[in-house]
This record gives sequence, structure tokens and C-alpha cells, in this order.
Amino acid sequence: MKKVFIYALSTCPWCRKTKMFFQEHNIAFDFVDYDLAKGKDQERLIKEMKDLGGNNSFPLVKIDEDVVIGFNPEMYIKLLGIK
Repeated sequence: MKKVFIYALSTCPWCRKTKMFFQEHNIAFDFVDYDLAKGKDQERLIKEMKDLGGNNSFPLVKIDEDVVIGFNPEMYIKLLGIK
């Protein structure tokens, strides 16, 4: 099973849709809500996102080594091999 990690905002409707997509497909994922993190953690998270090629856009989904910026179910399906 591929490892899924989501960088999200707790108030973002697209982030909620992204989490719901993985839940509905019974795909385990870890996530962090950037806006609920504190000072140094937020700095670290932004650096991680930039290092992954993100531009501070949410959600940012990492599926193994692949990165998807934004809510993109078609790309999630492709990367996960879901039929």
C-alpha cells in the first residue's frame, strides 16, 4: 500500500473533500492541518511543502514520492492504481 500524507487547512473545503476522498476509498492517510500548527511547526511545514514543489497551496497530497497540488481525484486514482 502506498503511503499518503496530506498537508491541509482545517477550514479549507477542498482539503476536507480530499480527506473524504481517501476515507471513502478506505485508503489510510496521515495529515497535518497547517493552520492548527504552532510557530516553528508552521515554518517547518511550509519548508517541507516548498521542498516538495508546492507553492503554499492547499491541499498538497504526497503519495509515496509523487506530489499532487489541489483536489485532484483523477490523479489520486491514477497514482494509487484504483479502478
